[in-house]
Amino acid sequence: MTASKSNSVLISGGASPQRSRRWVPTVLLSLASLINYLDRGSLSVALPFVGRDMHLDPLQQGWALAAFSITYTLAQLPAGWLVDRWPLKWLYGGAFALWCMASAATGLASSLAMLIFFRLLLGIGEAVNLPAGLKFVSEQFLPNERAIPSAILDVGCKAGLAIGLVLEAWILRVFGWRWMFLSTGLAGLLWLLPWVLLFTAPSSKAKPVHPARSGRALLKLVRSRNMWGMSAGFFCWNYFWYLLISWGPSYLYTVRRVPLRSLGWAAGLLYLIVACSEMTGGWLIAALLKRGWSITRATKSVIALGFSLGLFIVPASLVEDRGLALLFLYISALSGVLISAILVVPQQCAAPDQVGSCVSFQNFIGNVPGIIGPIITGWIVRRFDSFVLAFSLGALVGLVGIACYMWWLQTLKAGTSLEYALE
Repeated sequence: MTASKSNSVLISGGASPQRSRRWVPTVLLSLASLINYLDRGSLSVALPFVGRDMHLDPLQQGWALAAFSITYTLAQLPAGWLVDRWPLKWLYGGAFALWCMASAATGLASSLAMLIFFRLLLGIGEAVNLPAGLKFVSEQFLPNERAIPSAILDVGCKAGLAIGLVLEAWILRVFGWRWMFLSTGLAGLLWLLPWVLLFTAPSSKAKPVHPARSGRALLKLVRSRNMWGMSAGFFCWNYFWYLLISWGPSYLYTVRRVPLRSLGWAAGLLYLIVACSEMTGGWLIAALLKRGWSITRATKSVIALGFSLGLFIVPASLVEDRGLALLFLYISALSGVLISAILVVPQQCAAPDQVGSCVSFQNFIGNVPGIIGPIITGWIVRRFDSFVLAFSLGALVGLVGIACYMWWLQTLKAGTSLEYALE
């Protein structure tokens, strides 16, 4: 039986209760992603005040922001390997507990070294999030069904930034940045209760991974033109995305003079737009597939649209009027329409028992901008005392992203067999 037929039996052939059960873990994983990005983005909210108290210059702040991505990126390949082999319930639960405690401990930092250490731990804990989530979606949803659950899974990330900015800005203003980290990090642990009590994974027909086959599949993966094309394209998107989440709040506060009492709402709206546009992208792909578009044409078109909208970040940095600058910045946030398409691509290019590894490889390459991006932006801002060049570089990388997906990435197949999808 082929992998695609196996998936069909799993999803379409089961009883109705079996089909409905897959949405409970999907929602729980989406809520976990919300907490994931709330904790990940907390330093960006508090950065002007952490930097002031610790006497950090822009470059040092860039290193503090990049610390998370160092371990997050390096842990991707081990995380994907574990996701393909360990029970999701306990693997994800343990990683979740680690990242919440690391986030809370950041409030105890008294030096740059301690700050970086706790952010490194946070990166290790959060590395499992995307490989585990997309592994679950690929096992429980057919190829033409995956855009919407993938968007639901990931929309929690952007909602976490939006909600986190409003909540954390309020805690920051009333209680200070230390209590902000402690309260949000410890409160996140409450999610573990419904996860342990309610999560029961639907049955999976995927066969155990044979070590020899796993090694051959991994070798084919790293030699694949499609794998490198999607990873390079994901690199380009994440450069733009990390620019927004790492420096966005600080830019609004220091350059556009958005007052602290309004900062959470102004920056939160930016990420809320990304989240809403991501859901729109998932719906758009599903609609295009129903109209007879191929998976390749639908995903590539939505990706190109998203990168094009991101180019509005350039006029956002050039205009003098704050209201007009915010308008252009919010238009650039509509680039989130491409996210669901990007998440569908690796699921189309891997066998069911290799999705975690495929996603983690893409995430490994794609999250390098999380390491170098904040540092490059910090250096540019310190050198030129302006964000214009930094934002222009983000737009240029977006244009490269279009080329990666349109020309480097080859035709996607509707099935999920690694032998012919990774050409």
